[in-house]
Amino acid sequence: MSSTLFNFKIIDSHTGGEPTRMVYDGFPELVGETMQDKLQYFKQNFDHLRQSIILEPRGNDVLVGALLLPATDPKATAGIIFFNNAGYLGMCGHGTIGVVASLAYQQKITTGTHWFETPVGLIKTTLHDDGSCSIQNVPSYRYKKQVEVQVPELGLIRGDIAWGGNWFFLVSEHGQDIQANNV
Repeated sequence: MSSTLFNFKIIDSHTGGEPTRMVYDGFPELVGETMQDKLQYFKQNFDHLRQSIILEPRGNDVLVGALLLPATDPKATAGIIFFNNAGYLGMCGHGTIGVVASLAYQQKITTGTHWFETPVGLIKTTLHDDGSCSIQNVPSYRYKKQVEVQVPELGLIRGDIAWGGNWFFLVSEHGQDIQANNV
């Protein structure tokens, strides 16, 4: 049985406590003309590498991976495929900020506007003079309003289904006291 050794080059970052692991070198080439194609190739051929990079003992449940790739869109600085312990993400806000901060740390980008290509579209970022970063996500929308879901041990929950690069179920009547003293 033969095995291939990989020498991944990574940078771990935190965006307000949300961790991102950017893989910037050492990953096998992904075949495809678009980021969507490359994502599918990743899923079909290298999911074991996603697991190795993101899961224990080297990772954890809250870590988000960001595979940095050459862009297929000439407008973009780079391409990014996001992944986590459960699979793949179309987009990740804190992950994008982590990538921008990591590229700035490596002196691969300077202050100003940078576009990143994801499987769900182009993300506009701005690296500010103070080192902070802002992002403009793909167009987001509410798909359905006040959808009812029966949840064991909680009962009936109502929420909106929304898209912002990934699907979300947003619940406003959750019964939780959202205050700093209730963290």
